[in-house]
Amino acid sequence: MKKFILLLLTICVGCQTTKISNEKYKVSTSTTELGSIGVAETKLNFENSFNTRSFPKLDGMVRLEIKTFPFNKQINDIYLEKTKVKQQEATINYVDSLPNKPEYVTVSILDVNSYIKELNADYNKENLTFLKNTNEGRIVNNLALILSDEIISKIKSADAYYLINNQEKKYTVALYKNGKQFDSIDLHEGTALAYSLGKFCWTENDRHKWEIGDIIGENDNCLGTTSERVKKKEKVNLYKL
Repeated sequence: MKKFILLLLTICVGCQTTKISNEKYKVSTSTTELGSIGVAETKLNFENSFNTRSFPKLDGMVRLEIKTFPFNKQINDIYLEKTKVKQQEATINYVDSLPNKPEYVTVSILDVNSYIKELNADYNKENLTFLKNTNEGRIVNNLALILSDEIISKIKSADAYYLINNQEKKYTVALYKNGKQFDSIDLHEGTALAYSLGKFCWTENDRHKWEIGDIIGENDNCLGTTSERVKKKEKVNLYKL
């Protein structure tokens, strides 16, 4: 009986995750956006949920990494399930035996330090306070999604990608070639398949104020002098002095 329950749990969890380029991604019906901050939850039915809380202001550009991959059976199953949930017609025809397969992309935050710098800036003070107080905040740092052939063609023409914030609470991806921007794309135009989250590590700066020192994987440990929680200062007892 125990073995059966363990097998059932493994199957349930497996349905909610997928591996892409050795990275574990969460599969969910939640709407997720790269660079957004929110709170993650796993429901009783093992369904992943991500509740977006904020879109930090980006005064500069954050370097991204974008890769393309051919469809496989698992990705196709996720795609078909997404179309059912949204009550949309599947427009991609995947046949495993055919050599030329449809493609999907992964978009990841590459320059983590630039994103951390943005979060620690004064204009993101409210976001930083939220993360300090809850200790449950997470960032969507990897996103797998389906984009049109036209957008994928633009991506392949670029040699650098940046997350930019030209409008309030709206991110776009700037495409660069030879150091010059030639276009931009909106990830909202695609179908999000899966995502992975990062958690925050904290450090005390020279002014003895806590700020974000690193962003790591959900199951990783904070390194060096960084810690997963903001440490409260101990009150000095004057009677003991």
